[in-house]
Amino acid sequence: MKRSSSFSHLLFVLLVSVSVGIAAVGPQGRAASPPAPTLRAFRRLVRIVSPVFSPAGGRIAFVTLRVDTVHNRYRPTLWVERLDGGRARALVRGMRTLAEPAWAPNGRTITFLATAASSPPEIYAVAASGGTPRRLSRAPGGVEQYAWSLHGGRIAYVTPDPPRFSSRARRLGRDLFAVHDDDDLITAPPRPSEIWILTLHSGAVHEITHKPTSVLEGAPPIGGSVSAPSWSADGRWIVYTRQRDADDSDTDETTIVAVPASGGTARVLTARRSYEYDPFFAPHGNRVAYLCPHGPGPVSDMDLFVTRLGRRGSHDVSADLDRNIATTYAWMPDGRALVALADDGVRSRLYLQPLRGPGRILPTGGLNPLDLAVSARGAIAFVGDGAARAPELYLLACPGAKPRRLTRFNRIFRHDAWPRSVAVVWHAPDGMLDDGILTYPLGYRPGRRYPLVVFSHGGPEAASTEHFDAGEIGPLRDLFAAHGDLVFEPNYRGSDNLGNAHLHAIYRDPGAGPDSDILAGIRLLEKRGLVDPRRIAAVGHSYGGYMTAWLIGHQHFWRCAVVADGVTDWTEEYELAGAGNMAWTRASLGGSPWNPRSRRLYVTGSPITDAGRITTPTLILSGTADVTVPIAESFALYHALAARHVPVRFLAIPGAYHMPQDPNQLALFYRAIEHWVDRYLAH
Repeated sequence: MKRSSSFSHLLFVLLVSVSVGIAAVGPQGRAASPPAPTLRAFRRLVRIVSPVFSPAGGRIAFVTLRVDTVHNRYRPTLWVERLDGGRARALVRGMRTLAEPAWAPNGRTITFLATAASSPPEIYAVAASGGTPRRLSRAPGGVEQYAWSLHGGRIAYVTPDPPRFSSRARRLGRDLFAVHDDDDLITAPPRPSEIWILTLHSGAVHEITHKPTSVLEGAPPIGGSVSAPSWSADGRWIVYTRQRDADDSDTDETTIVAVPASGGTARVLTARRSYEYDPFFAPHGNRVAYLCPHGPGPVSDMDLFVTRLGRRGSHDVSADLDRNIATTYAWMPDGRALVALADDGVRSRLYLQPLRGPGRILPTGGLNPLDLAVSARGAIAFVGDGAARAPELYLLACPGAKPRRLTRFNRIFRHDAWPRSVAVVWHAPDGMLDDGILTYPLGYRPGRRYPLVVFSHGGPEAASTEHFDAGEIGPLRDLFAAHGDLVFEPNYRGSDNLGNAHLHAIYRDPGAGPDSDILAGIRLLEKRGLVDPRRIAAVGHSYGGYMTAWLIGHQHFWRCAVVADGVTDWTEEYELAGAGNMAWTRASLGGSPWNPRSRRLYVTGSPITDAGRITTPTLILSGTADVTVPIAESFALYHALAARHVPVRFLAIPGAYHMPQDPNQLALFYRAIEHWVDRYLAH
């Protein structure tokens, strides 16, 4: 399921990408075979995020993150890499939550967001040649996103409105507030976020958007994300995603609008009033690209649309691509095409999508892109990895060029051996085409049958792909393989990697259809003689946790199960969750729990309805501050099993949202899953 804010969404992506594979056993009899790393070993991984080209295109700034176990946090560093050779240079180390690097238009300064002491994030600047960072913004509520005007001198930033109640009003108990489409952990009125303009030479600021609407700050229900404001080439307009209010479950009620940089009435750029995200002005002219569902309805692939300032209507430029466009995309410098990232089978790919005509895959040398940037010269930088290749930063000098590696932060992993991961394809009983990843145990011997771990990804508009850090599964893919288990990651219907029809097939079919997909994949592996049918575990996080709870309520061959932050009751999800999940539930099930057309599906589609049939030993994990899938749903599943004396353990993660937010908690999270599964599959 989706996250609750832009910062927590980014943090979630960073957290779940902290993993390394487990070194494979070498040829029998060789004492020099590399040892299999433990959970502690994955903390050596250096993550690379947010590459951005200098205005002239000759340098790239980016951020690395390393685990700091002593202080239980992630240690960011801002780097600059010259493309004409030489080593990357570290500019800023140690500032908390350093993120969102951007070049000033003159190319002499790099800005970023960071926190000092206990203050909220602000905009800082440092000379590209090095020096001491200086703070540029003074926003009492902190800065959430920001963007430079193309000619410099001004920065647009997003900041929340002040709290509605004063400390005195709260102290006197005069702080009652109305609740609307908000999560069950809300403790104060929602605060709209607004755009302000900072004029650097004078330090003056002025506000250009105003409540009751808000700049989008919560996770959308289907696709898209929170994005920074985007300036027009002439500096007169700013385009952004406007939400009709600040309530955190109304992130489907979004529209692409442009507001004058000097202030004034915003222009609505399209005819829709919902599910529009991630707008960006073209490098010149008045075109605006954004993401919107392909259809039918919102439960479908997100496509790239293009509209023009001053004209209503838009064009779906990626309609023929039949892939779900990720929020990572960028304009080419001529404004005639865009580069976008999308899942494709068990890979992720870069696509060059012209404004007219079909898109095409860009060669990435077998790498799976994670992030991208485009230069004014038309070069493309991307962070890329593979199932057995740790992430590094790469450069395509032009579309179609061979990728050149720019960094070597993770070279410590290059000599390790890895378990073998392969793509598998099969058909469900109704003919639905599915795929997934099968990872063989270390030391695999043909002819033997092995325990099987079935890991279901979240989303569901996501996919299990052959990334080194493997999304939610983190290090578990390789840890289970090191324990001698097969690991199967099915991309059930609703996944975003096999086209619009495959994704949309989950509409009004949240459990039974995906169940048939997963079981058909398991049967395929059993027919190949790979699986010990007495030792099969079901594991999943978020929507994968929902699928795990569904599977163990409908089949009873499972040896054990892990339900992590999993949905168990659609009515509670609709009534209590934030992060757009009320809208997701309504859109996916075809209405609210009070709609006669959808009312029964809220019951028949909820795993809690069949929890009285569960006999599988189950580990449940949930964050106490999770607004995406409220912990109440985990309590319900726990009591349903404990009351019937089914072996069950329920671990609460203090302060965690939809995944542990610090590295030590994350390690405990993975270790608990590893130990629970190993306990039941080892014999």
